[in-house]
Amino acid sequence: MATEVKLPELAEGIEKGEVVALMVKEGDTVDADTPLIEVESDKATLPVPAGVAGKITKILVKTGQKIAVGETILEVEEGGAAAPAETKEKSKPAKEESKPSKEEPTVDQEQPEAAEEETQDQKQERIGRTAEEPDATKTDGQRPVPASHSRKADELIPAGPTVRRIARELGLDLGIVQGSGRNGRISVEDLDPYIKGYVAKRGGAVGGGVAVAPIELPDFSKFGPIRKEKVESLRRKIAEKMTQSWTTVPHVHQFADADITDLLQLMKRYKDRVKEQGGALTFTVFALKAAALVLKEFPQFNCSYDVASQQIIYKDYIHVGVAVDTPSGLIVPVIRDVDKKPLLALSKELTELAEKTRTRKTSIDDLRGGSFTISNLGGIGGSYFTPIINTPEVAIMGIGRAKKTPTYDKDGNVVARDICPLCIAYDHRIIDGADGARFTARLVEILENFEGAFLGF
Repeated sequence: MATEVKLPELAEGIEKGEVVALMVKEGDTVDADTPLIEVESDKATLPVPAGVAGKITKILVKTGQKIAVGETILEVEEGGAAAPAETKEKSKPAKEESKPSKEEPTVDQEQPEAAEEETQDQKQERIGRTAEEPDATKTDGQRPVPASHSRKADELIPAGPTVRRIARELGLDLGIVQGSGRNGRISVEDLDPYIKGYVAKRGGAVGGGVAVAPIELPDFSKFGPIRKEKVESLRRKIAEKMTQSWTTVPHVHQFADADITDLLQLMKRYKDRVKEQGGALTFTVFALKAAALVLKEFPQFNCSYDVASQQIIYKDYIHVGVAVDTPSGLIVPVIRDVDKKPLLALSKELTELAEKTRTRKTSIDDLRGGSFTISNLGGIGGSYFTPIINTPEVAIMGIGRAKKTPTYDKDGNVVARDICPLCIAYDHRIIDGADGARFTARLVEILENFEGAFLGF
């Protein structure tokens, strides 16, 4: 008897992913630990093990396909080692999925949770806005849905918390949305036509900035030869994240120059000794430590703004993300508790984490939990640039390439010094310009007198 192997829960809050590689074929014999596919989600690539031993009889997914947790990946004719009890439970035939279980929440269990998220004011606002939407039988840039399909307000609608949140922001009645998932479950993709209609009417960004009215492009082939390439999953995620940040966060960019001549000499003195210990003493390591020191002094740069509850969430930890350039695109792994680690430990961890990121070996946890981000383009070149805040953080540091610059010393003599261009971008909803200037000035002070900073100056 064939057993269906389904996509397990990848991580907390991850409901779907994109198949980036098939690692088996029909007819292969697998055991419980054999990886079947690789799924990309939240910029991390994760292998999915079989969880059951036997012979693969049918593969139901293909590369590039988006799949949700609980969807069937393939079918296995069981044999050999028995699968763990937990995996067998997840891999039961689809006919048993309709039976509610204690482990898996049903639609009935999910609906009250979603209802609790909506305050009375939000509900009234949604009802008022929904009344302004066109009739369900009309398109107006939205998917036409027969009026008979619209559900009653009190009828349970199969949809996850993310879908319900977007619907609230749109003022959209989910009762008129036709779900494409199993048992009519509504996915985020099912909302696309409604999002486009909303944007077309308002000419701007939607809710959290997840969608922007597309620009109508001309036929470029009229002007010369062209070629088209599909946008990869990681690039799409980067585009969505950056668009969301830029359209919802009022950015301010504060520029400064840091004289890092003495710091570079310090790096040169200890570079070989650190290398012997398995690390790399780069400027980014010092920038990590300097940022941690300043974030402790300016906690408003180490927080997040909760728009829904109108609260500022201050974080009593300092986890710093470091932007890493990979062949697939920009990925930001996170180094935790930067303030508690010595420079040598940071240099080792940064070296190892950067290598894991370039080879796409990072886990979901490696990419989450950041409270501040550093983007250092000095190794590539260029000067100042204006980085986009990595929401839900409220600030980011951009570092350009240091270069020899003629400057005046304290006696008025012209000397060559290594000057590093810096830019601090911050969320103006939380951080005022004066605090932005103070933060930047203090950061420069630490970089210019690193030894003094560790002595408490």
